[in-house]
Amino acid sequence: MKDIENGVLPLRLPSASMQAVYKKVDRFAAMEVPILITGETGVGKEIIAQEIYKKSPRRNKPFIIVNCSTFPNNGLLNSEIFGHERGAFTGATHQRKGVFEYADTGTLFLDEIGDMHIEVQPKFLRLLEKQEFTRLGSNKAIKTDTCIIAATNKNLEHEVENQEFREDLYYRLQTFRIHVPPLREHREDIHPLVDAFIAEANAQYRKNVVITSDRVRTFLEEAPWPGNIRQLKRTIERAVILTETDEIGFNDLPASITLTPQVETFESPSDSGADFAIPAEVHHILRQISVTEFVLIFAGVPNVVWRRLPEKKQQSIIQEASLHLSDLLGGQADTIRISGLDRDQILAKVAQHLIEKHGTITHAAEALGVDRRTLRAYANIDDADE
Repeated sequence: MKDIENGVLPLRLPSASMQAVYKKVDRFAAMEVPILITGETGVGKEIIAQEIYKKSPRRNKPFIIVNCSTFPNNGLLNSEIFGHERGAFTGATHQRKGVFEYADTGTLFLDEIGDMHIEVQPKFLRLLEKQEFTRLGSNKAIKTDTCIIAATNKNLEHEVENQEFREDLYYRLQTFRIHVPPLREHREDIHPLVDAFIAEANAQYRKNVVITSDRVRTFLEEAPWPGNIRQLKRTIERAVILTETDEIGFNDLPASITLTPQVETFESPSDSGADFAIPAEVHHILRQISVTEFVLIFAGVPNVVWRRLPEKKQQSIIQEASLHLSDLLGGQADTIRISGLDRDQILAKVAQHLIEKHGTITHAAEALGVDRRTLRAYANIDDADE
């Protein structure tokens, strides 16, 4: 299997949202129309573009990729896309064909089209409408037969409102649009992706690594993945390379993942939930502290000892705490108590820790989003004690 960044996913994902994407891919590919692919960074927009290309009548013709964000000014982008004549600008010592000429009869994928300079956009719109363009420094129109696929992680409607993107070009591209959802909106695809990426990395690095821990799999499924599928792939590949055993554990996952609290993926317990739902004050406080602070406050590990622990041991402890914190905020049956502490003791320990950390009650209260009087009450501090 090829690398995901070369445009190939190891499988078609089973979720309903991705099946809807594939349905559009199949339909639009046969139509040979300009297509706009939208979605966050890392969701696989280039992958979808190549899927369209492979299913199109032009699949045996050139497929050329241009990333519009890599050109710092409109002159360079103009030259890259449309080409230039000798003497068109300082340093243009010879004629140069642009990618549209090289992509003739094939497909051109313009990635990050939202970054296309506003001065280049009229020429691109003309090409879409008339299938012709002129090289920089020339008045001669050149005909082309090129299928256009564009992609962006920007909200083009906002770009139009801010006059950073032409409205007529936006509507020309918007007609046939495919939106690729972020990974957090189709988490059911994470397990098959993980298995496919492990198999791919095993083959590439001649290893035989697996994941048997349900807790590791649950963590991977619930992690926020702001970098989407690309981040997931890199995480799994790194874990396969670095693991010293044949099984991926928490210690094989990068700190950027294991140190991320999972509390964002849980909603507050509903009022109609079990009688064991965590008290509202505790829920609010726990949402404000980091997983590391959660460990230092409730795991009984002094700061001086914590700093001396090996990094892998710290990550392992934090991972366990992160999952427990998720359970707490999910309102599970045992969540009224933490390490034998009741509600008032929990609030007191958090308040005292943050007052010590921030130096003053005012700063600690601001960090927690409560007023000074409330924080004093949590910490059992009288006005006379300040």
